[in-house]
Amino acid sequence: MTIYDIASMAGVSAATVSRVINDKPGVKAETRKKVKHFLDKYEFSVSETARGLVMKETKTIGILVSDIRYQHFSEAAYIMSQDLISNGYCSLILNTGHEEDEMMDGVRILSSRRVDGVALIGSSFCNSKVENALLCYMPNTPVVIANGEMGIKSAISVKADEYEGVKNLVSLLYKKGRKRIAYINGGSTPSNEEKKKGYLDGIANLALEPIVYEAENRLSKAGEDATRKILSSEPDLDAIIYAVDILAIGGSKEILSEGKRIPEDIAIFGVDNSSYAELSNPALSSLDTHLEDMALECSRSLVLKISGKKVASRKKIETTIVERDTT
Repeated sequence: MTIYDIASMAGVSAATVSRVINDKPGVKAETRKKVKHFLDKYEFSVSETARGLVMKETKTIGILVSDIRYQHFSEAAYIMSQDLISNGYCSLILNTGHEEDEMMDGVRILSSRRVDGVALIGSSFCNSKVENALLCYMPNTPVVIANGEMGIKSAISVKADEYEGVKNLVSLLYKKGRKRIAYINGGSTPSNEEKKKGYLDGIANLALEPIVYEAENRLSKAGEDATRKILSSEPDLDAIIYAVDILAIGGSKEILSEGKRIPEDIAIFGVDNSSYAELSNPALSSLDTHLEDMALECSRSLVLKISGKKVASRKKIETTIVERDTT
């Protein structure tokens, strides 16, 4: 059933049917009612592909995630996609992997799908290969990045102030009497480097000794392994800040298995304030980066940019400290 079939049955022009479908003015109430009758009778639906060819838009947003297994990333993708649906867009979510070439391939795929906009989740996408791919394949496509910044001037950046947040964690732990405060990082991403810098500056301000260890990845087992190493070499630690919650949860398991008490012997903080933090035992204290606010700001900024509205290119989300059983 085509628009021309409906027009023939209703005794009107195809242009009139189009105006009714798109809820445009200029159609008499009686004519509109007649056209709608046939649209409903034959369960007519608009082909978005065909509409896209005419309007040069697909009503599709491409969302790139490096690793959908990370709860923080998958939740951000979910929030964005739900908000985009409410604004008339569907989402194409791609799990690219961690390698820069894989991320670049993700940009190519979105380009071939002619998406109207691109959302990048996570600062790992802030690399020259992704930037060059966007400039090469999608130079006029609006782009937003969650928790990162790109060298592309037109790209919108929505970031949590993790630097200041982690620095505040150091200060709070010091006020609680902690003097041997360590930091366990979760990989060399721009976001994690900002957290580490916040830790180092916070430690320097208090004239304390910095203690930094690297976890192999951002999974619970890596948190266990890194904590085992740090406790072995730094037995007098009294606090640990972890780059993400899931590392801290693995770390708390290792601390307890070593016969130490949380928080009496060692206080711990995570970052993200994910659902894991509240569900863990003991319940994890964490830096809330306000994921929902960030994801919604990303999707809404992108929709505004696509519609031609002026949007600020840099937006910052303030963090807050949520204390639970581990501090």
